[in-house]
Amino acid sequence: MLKKILNRFSVFLIVSSALWACESDNFSSSPSIKLAFSTDTVLFDTVFTTIGSSTRYLKVYNTSKSDVRISSVALAGGSSSVYRINVDGRPGPLVKDIPLRSGDSLFVMVEVTINPTLSDAPLLIPDSIVFVTNSNIQDVKLVAWGQDVYLHNAVTIENDTVFPVNKPHLIYDYLFVDKNATLTIPAGARLHFHNNAQLVVAGTLKVEGTVDMPVIMQADRLEKFYADKGGQWGGVWLSAGSRNNSIAWVDIKNAIIGLMVDTCFTPGTPTLVLSHSKIGNASYVAFLARGARVDVDNCLFYNSAYSCVALTMGGRYRFYHTTIANYWGDYMFRKGPALLLNNYYTYQLVQNGPILVEPRNLEEASFFNSVIYGSISNELGLDYKYNGQPVNASFAYNFTDCILRVPSSVNLNESEHFLRVKRDDPKFKDIAKWRFELDTLSPAKDIGDVSIANSFPIDLNGINRLTDGKPDLGAFERIE
Repeated sequence: MLKKILNRFSVFLIVSSALWACESDNFSSSPSIKLAFSTDTVLFDTVFTTIGSSTRYLKVYNTSKSDVRISSVALAGGSSSVYRINVDGRPGPLVKDIPLRSGDSLFVMVEVTINPTLSDAPLLIPDSIVFVTNSNIQDVKLVAWGQDVYLHNAVTIENDTVFPVNKPHLIYDYLFVDKNATLTIPAGARLHFHNNAQLVVAGTLKVEGTVDMPVIMQADRLEKFYADKGGQWGGVWLSAGSRNNSIAWVDIKNAIIGLMVDTCFTPGTPTLVLSHSKIGNASYVAFLARGARVDVDNCLFYNSAYSCVALTMGGRYRFYHTTIANYWGDYMFRKGPALLLNNYYTYQLVQNGPILVEPRNLEEASFFNSVIYGSISNELGLDYKYNGQPVNASFAYNFTDCILRVPSSVNLNESEHFLRVKRDDPKFKDIAKWRFELDTLSPAKDIGDVSIANSFPIDLNGINRLTDGKPDLGAFERIE
């Protein structure tokens, strides 16, 4: 009898063990389960060539209510990657079949060694760790920077400073120029900005690029995929009170707001003189001015999700030989005209209180020998009314010798605002490739005012537009 009881108990233990084992190894196969990570980017600030980096740690979480089995954790660059990973004690570059219980976590350790032969490679040394779980693919970016980088992480410049140009500059968080300081950026300098990073200027900014050595300001992601993606960094902000700024031959691209110029507090002093520059592919506005005084010549403002140029809260603006071209829309619909003019702002004194209107005089918004065009039927926004009533502030604007895309309802013979203005398609060379030079059949050829061209003879490509005595409209002179 005892033997029977023992035999039955043994069978019970075996069955119970089997059931327990099945339950404990009951890994979910649902593709809806996603891993969570302690960071989306493992960053190595500066890595000297030949010297291995310090170890960085990435924590991986299973926040679901089910156990999962991670099919693989791998470096996207495989065995040729400059990175090394270790997943809970198991070395990479590929680790397979990793159980992760509900509510549990694991560590991935990352190191990098940059080969000296990569010193002339692109600034960014990227890779990623790819996680595959139930056919669900996730990745964590790996970013390393070689020794040829000046790193500015939440830095304030308090004294007059000239940036060296022998190495690129990498900005994290912000680079702030104090109100009593001047930052000079010489020709050939390259500034790269991490996600949402900004250059904020309370003092003075001098950008001294040339046609052969422009100053480059763009994001720190240099892979081909990110070449045309706006919104990767914050932009350049000349804050209220900033003064005597001059920017020449700069290329600012892929920001949220490319260049923002705030209110000028110094009567009679321009906030900014901007010349021979390209600003565009912004996820909001390429060039935003708020109650400022700005002179612009030979510049291109292009492709922005809202407006390319927004002159708001009044101010005084003069644009000469400028091209404003908005064909945004590859991955997001556009929300505003290429050019927006505004003479007020609204605010609330208390939350949910009445909306108050503050009039701000638009003293002047003048455009000479310029092209304002784009993909929608009306590329000129005139915002001088609130709730249908004109704001009690001046709203002075005029276009002289320009091509302007507006509907037929706009009377271009109204001399107060328009003089020798056409609606014709300017026929840009290649919109898809951001080539906004004029094609050979462009109606913008040879019709510019020579007196304006005499003051601004060199175009955005460094060509003398007076060679044939017939200047073209816009920032680019057509040379056959």
